[in-house]
Amino acid sequence: IVQERFTMTEDESRHVQVSFYSASSDKPIPGTEDAVIDVPVSADHEKLNNLVNTLATAADDEWKQRRYELLIGTTFLRCPLSEFILENHLDFERVVQIQCVDGYDPPEPQHSLNGPDWISSVHVTPSIYVSTGFDGSVTVWDRKGAKLSQHTREESAIKGACIITAPKGTGMGGLSMATGLENGSIWVQEWSADGGVKAVAALRGHSRSVEAVRVGVDGSRLISGGFDAHIKVWNLAADASDVYDAPKAKSEKRLKEDYVTKTPMVTLGGHSDAVVALEWSPLQKERAFSASWDHSLLQWDLELAGEVSRIRAQRGFTSIAVHTTTGLIIGGLTDAVPRLYDSKSSEGSFLKQSFIGHKGWVTCVKWTEKDEHSFISSSFDGTVKMWDIRSSKTPVFDISGHDDRVLCCGVGEGAILSGGVDNKVNIFSF
Repeated sequence: IVQERFTMTEDESRHVQVSFYSASSDKPIPGTEDAVIDVPVSADHEKLNNLVNTLATAADDEWKQRRYELLIGTTFLRCPLSEFILENHLDFERVVQIQCVDGYDPPEPQHSLNGPDWISSVHVTPSIYVSTGFDGSVTVWDRKGAKLSQHTREESAIKGACIITAPKGTGMGGLSMATGLENGSIWVQEWSADGGVKAVAALRGHSRSVEAVRVGVDGSRLISGGFDAHIKVWNLAADASDVYDAPKAKSEKRLKEDYVTKTPMVTLGGHSDAVVALEWSPLQKERAFSASWDHSLLQWDLELAGEVSRIRAQRGFTSIAVHTTTGLIIGGLTDAVPRLYDSKSSEGSFLKQSFIGHKGWVTCVKWTEKDEHSFISSSFDGTVKMWDIRSSKTPVFDISGHDDRVLCCGVGEGAILSGGVDNKVNIFSF
């Protein structure tokens, strides 16, 4: 082992030995291999980052300065080493091994947009931002924050929504969405380039509030769940077998629209309380996940209309997100702790990590597009946090800007979105 001494500007009487290693085993950081460095216990994240870059520059003339997150065990370093060692009961006499993880750039605030009511969901495409509200409205903004459209079909809160097709080009023309309402209805609607909105289909079958809707990858199937504890599968293709002419309520006006009314293909009844979150499996197109207030997370085979697996939690769920490549599931629950689950686990417990940092119920969770490690969560504590699953005790970033509870979050196209009880949609670049 090569032992080196790194001199800081402070006059420190107590030092600790550290070693650095890269998160990518095939790409070691120059100058850190087999090196044990003596540093003052007052050294913090910034000074240790400078040290890593100093060692790498000395060993490689072409080294370019980098920003690392420093991971000790399962926790990112966010304080001086002395505090970290005491808080985590580490031995001052042992070498502290520090993993260098490629750092994330801090999200930068871009827009704070005003909605007409509480925000229930937020979405992003290459050309637009979309939010839904508790007044039943769908609002569309361009990527510069200018409002393009605001449309309300029914005076009932939109509780669940998903984009079926993104706009073609720079505007909103070609956008289609499914919105689940508190009154039990689901509407499939399309937007034209000039802001016009027309209904394509009304999906009738839920008896209570629809809390979640998700469309399959090919856009032909939709799943929905709600307070009636049922999951329903719908055919969005042009198929007359599930179309019927329902009697219209006196208050319902078609407004010369030529939409169809559909019934569900399949109804699944494995939950005993409200189904509040749904996701299609990215690994098996015929499978989907549902999460409920009954403390369970179920995996379904939709072709066989049967339950595949069941994960039981200590709390009711509020949200789930399934990673597109790993299949790992982040769950938001009715407490302040997002959790990581592996539905494929054969090692006893499906629960793999719990993430500590929020001070209120977690309302929504989303994986980021950056890598397979990072996700965001929103909470009743008024914040959005970004996490790395390799560190369960400290978030990577706290994202503030709301004056009240945050009800939803979204991520994509280089942006992080959040919406809440303050009627605001906040947008950060990422």
